[in-house]
Amino acid sequence: MLGRDDESELLESLLRHAAEGRGGGAILHGEPGIGKTALLAHASEQAAGFRVLRAVGVEPEADLAYATLHQLLLPVLGRVHELPDPQARALRVLFGRAHGAPPDPFMVGLSTLSLLSLAAGERPVLCVVDDAHWADRPTLKTLAFVARRLDDEPVAVVLAARADEGHSTDLPDLRRIPLAGLRPEAARALLAGRAGEPGLSEGAQDRLLAVTGGNPLALLELAGTTIPPEGTHEPPAMTDRLRRSFLARIRARHVESLPLLQLIAADGSGGVETIDRAAASMGIATDVLHRAELDDVLTHDGTRLVFRHPLIRSAIYHSATANRRVAIHRALAAAFDAPADQHRHAWHLGQAAVGHDEHAADQLEHSAEQAALRGGPAAAMASLSRAAELTVDGPRRGRRLWTAAHAAAQGGFTAAAAELLDRAEREPSLDETDRISVAVMRAVVAEFAGSPAEAMDLIKPWLPRALRIDRRRFTPTAAMYGNLGVRANRPQAWSDLAEWLDGSTLAPDDPQDAVLLLLRDAGRARTGRDPGAAVRDRAAVESLTDPITMTLAGSIARELGDRELSGRLYRNAGKLARNSGALGALAWNLGYQAADEISRGRLGLAEAHAEEGCQFAAEVGQPNTGCRNRGLLALCAAIRGRADAGELAVGVLAEASGRDLADAVFHARRALGLIELVAGRHREAVRHFEAVAGRDAGAPPDLGMGIVPDLVEALVRAGERDRAAAATARYAQWTERIASPELGALTARCRALVRADGGADVHYAESLRLHARCDAPLEQARTELLFGERLRRDRRRSEAQEHLRAAAETFRRIGALPWAERALEELRATGESARTRAPEADTLSTLTPQELRITLAVAEGATNREIAAQLFLSPRTVDYHLRKVFQKAGITSRAELIRLVLAERSA
Repeated sequence: MLGRDDESELLESLLRHAAEGRGGGAILHGEPGIGKTALLAHASEQAAGFRVLRAVGVEPEADLAYATLHQLLLPVLGRVHELPDPQARALRVLFGRAHGAPPDPFMVGLSTLSLLSLAAGERPVLCVVDDAHWADRPTLKTLAFVARRLDDEPVAVVLAARADEGHSTDLPDLRRIPLAGLRPEAARALLAGRAGEPGLSEGAQDRLLAVTGGNPLALLELAGTTIPPEGTHEPPAMTDRLRRSFLARIRARHVESLPLLQLIAADGSGGVETIDRAAASMGIATDVLHRAELDDVLTHDGTRLVFRHPLIRSAIYHSATANRRVAIHRALAAAFDAPADQHRHAWHLGQAAVGHDEHAADQLEHSAEQAALRGGPAAAMASLSRAAELTVDGPRRGRRLWTAAHAAAQGGFTAAAAELLDRAEREPSLDETDRISVAVMRAVVAEFAGSPAEAMDLIKPWLPRALRIDRRRFTPTAAMYGNLGVRANRPQAWSDLAEWLDGSTLAPDDPQDAVLLLLRDAGRARTGRDPGAAVRDRAAVESLTDPITMTLAGSIARELGDRELSGRLYRNAGKLARNSGALGALAWNLGYQAADEISRGRLGLAEAHAEEGCQFAAEVGQPNTGCRNRGLLALCAAIRGRADAGELAVGVLAEASGRDLADAVFHARRALGLIELVAGRHREAVRHFEAVAGRDAGAPPDLGMGIVPDLVEALVRAGERDRAAAATARYAQWTERIASPELGALTARCRALVRADGGADVHYAESLRLHARCDAPLEQARTELLFGERLRRDRRRSEAQEHLRAAAETFRRIGALPWAERALEELRATGESARTRAPEADTLSTLTPQELRITLAVAEGATNREIAAQLFLSPRTVDYHLRKVFQKAGITSRAELIRLVLAERSA
């Protein structure tokens, strides 16, 4: 390893940490021949006591989903049966060992993590992937998922890749190790060590170093060639020259075997039986494979043939003419005749096609369906895109293009999805249903990476017609439109939906129609008409099986004031997403669960949901979802009184404003306003609340109305009672059509605040009566605090103390410590100083979000393996965090932990 001391030490350090149970990953980046493969070999040699798993990315398989992962995991697939059933099933389906529903990419990631963790239970594991730039994208995403979760695992992952070819290998959770050329002294030592070669003069060495930049492979390959003289305009001798050099050596030594080598280079799978069949159909002899004549070019890896260097393979493949490559791919397509190899058959058939070829297009489309079933959106996208290129003009080409875009969006390839949708829209023969589907796909892309308002504008022109054509097919789109209206702060969505759905004959016992009924009722309620929701049976909506539609239904139920149904739908949707490994749907759903838990005063659980949502949103490429979850984290931090709450909220506000995310702006503004309110800076609080709720007499949109109770309190404390009364009137008008105890309690509290006479008591009593009917401890404690303050000012100390004690205890229990301190100050002002104590959080509030998620799962009776599956962790990581929970709580058993959770939840 001449000249690679620093890089070697980094890899050896990675191995030492992995052996100690603190795994991680690294990726070697550099140009061809720079020494990446040699460093991988060095890492493997240094991994004494490790089990080494190897894979090599190959160009023809770059778009075959999980081909590289299959190589890597093949030696340990015999232990799949030891995984939890959903994970075992995912890998069996993925690798063609079983039939079943398509595994979500992140279920594949979890299954891979669990399998590697299981293998590492015997001895540490080193995963080595060479030519990772040619690894298929699903494999790269899986390895990135695994790398993020290796902190407590004896597993190391090392990849080697070129930065300028194949797929992007910018994987931020793997340490990037860039490789430059060798320094002069190391380069000279390398040249001096060439066996059986004459030495070079010092001048020749200097010139060689100059033109190669110290690239080790280039140094060795070009040492015996004529170097262009200094001052010529020829470019430095890099990739093209190296390829020519390799090809020249192949022609000199193996010219008769070149047709066979071209076939092997095009194949990619390396399967000897497949190569024999294809070669026989082309009349190419393969007997040379059974002798040692090609050992300087090929090596046997089990039953596979692998080129000794990727540049050798590349040089040989591109040495074939275009017509020759067509013939080779056609022969390979015929050779892949087993049912499990249909995706390879279709791919080679597509590569062999020239011009329009409907047969090849049909095969590629079928291959895409199989890729989707095996959880490979990137492969499905590539197959469908190629199928569209081979399709004669007409509706089928447009349909294949937008279906390819759907696969791209599923895989998080937003730019590719947008380009495919552009191509689909230009198709003159695209039928109406497909054009609607294109608009919906554009809206989905905008929802995750654009803005809610943009998504609404894309859907609106098409939705009325879509509901008439096939209302059940487009029910999720209608629900998405209503949800976007709330999050974009556009209440016009409700009147649109009420108009479009009025007169429709809907079956309440049909799940899709039940969602449309929810939408219609919400539209009527928000436009001042009787929704009829009080007598409607909502049971059918709980039988939905799609987590996204179920989450959307939960948000509509929330608009109707049915918090219990809404919460159940959110939680059940989250369970569906977890069980299926649908991490994209889960990232989005967790924001709704977090907001629901904040309203219920369970701040720790809200933070756990929002933090997990941020993490998963980053993994699936949903920046808007991540921003919303960060807004909820800022709100939790503000209520808890954390020092970084303001900074976090300001950051979210800047990001959300730039993305036009009205709901994230709402969370950030509310956080900033609550910070000022509890600190006694009331006019600053008013400024933040009014930025969302407005100042005029007209009713602001739904998001603005949601912050009015905070605004009313800030205005009253700032001495602006008349403005507070006007805001209260607007709020009461907005809530009067919604039969919600929670909204009724807040309306009564606002009315109590603006009363300057003795009539406030009646409204406070009504507010507390309604609070008792709903699970909203934070808001109930705020009402108790305000009522207690009012009673203290009226010198009714005994009554005041009762409410202030209740407020302080509730604030303390849920972790809203600044509010608890404020309640205690009021209590001390009544003369009860001896019985007050400084607020402190309960044990659950001291846990990190990850520890809390695991603790609550234990309290529900889940085993470590079940918790690992739910949280996309390995059992070993769950055990690590559980030990930390035991230390913090001062307990030694799961039974004690369950009792602790029950005690603190019932307090």
